Order: sequence, then C-alpha cells, then structure tokens
Amino acid sequence: MTRFFLVAAMILGIGWAALAQDAGPAVISNGEAGNSALSQPTEMTLQEMILEGGPILWIIGALSVFTLMMTVYFFLTVTPGREVPAKFVRRAHAQLVDNDIKGVQQMCEDRDELIANVLRAGIKMQGHDRFIIQEAMESEGERGAAALWQKISYLNNVGVIAPLLGLLGTVWGMIGAFGAIALNDTESRGLLMAYNVAQAMVTTAAGLMLAIPAMVAYFYFRGRVLKIIGLVEAQAAELVDLLVGQPRSG
Repeated sequence: MTRFFLVAAMILGIGWAALAQDAGPAVISNGEAGNSALSQPTEMTLQEMILEGGPILWIIGALSVFTLMMTVYFFLTVTPGREVPAKFVRRAHAQLVDNDIKGVQQMCEDRDELIANVLRAGIKMQGHDRFIIQEAMESEGERGAAALWQKISYLNNVGVIAPLLGLLGTVWGMIGAFGAIALNDTESRGLLMAYNVAQAMVTTAAGLMLAIPAMVAYFYFRGRVLKIIGLVEAQAAELVDLLVGQPRSG
C-alpha cells in the first residue's frame, strides 16, 4: 500500500513539473520589453509564481503531493482502532479465560495489527515463566512501535528537507540576480534581476508553506502513535496475566 502511494506521488509530481515546464515564460526581446511592460500586471499570478520558481519549486511541488497522500494514508491507517481493535481484544480475553489457546492462536493468524502480533509472540512462549512471556511480548511491541515511528517519520523528513530546498532556491536565485549586475544592457539586467529575485522569494515561501503543515501533521500522528503504544502496553499487561499458568499447547 505504501509503495502505491509513493509511485502515485512521483507520477503526480512529474506531471505537475511537466505542465509547468510546458507553460514556460515567453522570451521577450529588448525591443518588445518596453511595450510589454505597459501591459504587465501589478501582481504575480499563481502560474507566474510556479514558472518563476524554477526546477527547485517543481521538486517542492512533488514533495507537497507526496506529503498530502501520506497524510491521508496515515489518517486512515495509524489509528488506535486499527492497531488495537476492541472486538479482537474482547474475544482474546474471553478465549484465554476459557483456556482456549488454540482458538486465540488461530484468531491471531493472518492479522497484522500490533496487538495481534504482540499476543502471537506471547502464545509462542506459552507454558514458560512469566518473565519469558513478558519479554517476548515486549520485544514484539518494540518492533511494532519502531515500524510506526518509521512510517510517520516521512512527514518529519519532509518538514526538515522542504525549508532547505527553499533556502537552496533562494541562494540560487540570488546568485543569478548578482550575476545579472555584470550585464551591460541596463534593461536586460533589470529583467534578469527581477526574475532571479522572484525565484528566490517564491522558493523560500513554498518551502515554508510545505514544511509547516508537514510538521503539524507529524506532531499530530506522533500523538496517535504514543496513544497506540500506551494501549498496547496496557492490554499486553492483562494478556500476560492470562497467559501465565496456561498449559503448553501441543
């Protein structure tokens, strides 16, 4: 599922960049610059901002598509109800109280919820001392928690990388602006300086506009992950008590 979203984000990002490139700015000769300046709008449109942002803005745009898709995906999958289903927990408790170890084991098969993986690890050590069962369940819980942290870390990575890309666009645009000062043609120099300064400012703003929502989403899902881990720890403690003393299944 994650691979599907990654591929889709790459395709949408490449298409977005291709559209921006196809609609590139028209070349204006020195003779036409004076006449066209009279018809220039006083404010930049969204399309003009995208065009003047350059390739770095295209990369930020692709990252924004990726971030949006990952946010929707995590909103649907990284939930306490998904990792610790209440119905599953009730059934597991009831079967353990009835000493139906095989029934619990069958119920845990072909399930990828975190609580199911933790319970499955405890059942494998069933019949051993409490310490061994608890250690096996804790180890599985740590692996599952690490997988959740790794999953939402994509948003944190985007929040760190996006401002750096914006800063790179700023430096790149300022280099072009200062390079334009060396031109002898005063009219062309002004146009090139304006273009490069616009690129610098647009990429900086785009990087921040992507980084801030990405970090907000990361902190939100971090709270969800902490809640999931707390629920798993609480349920695992109760399941250990039910597993201790159960006869080892053949």
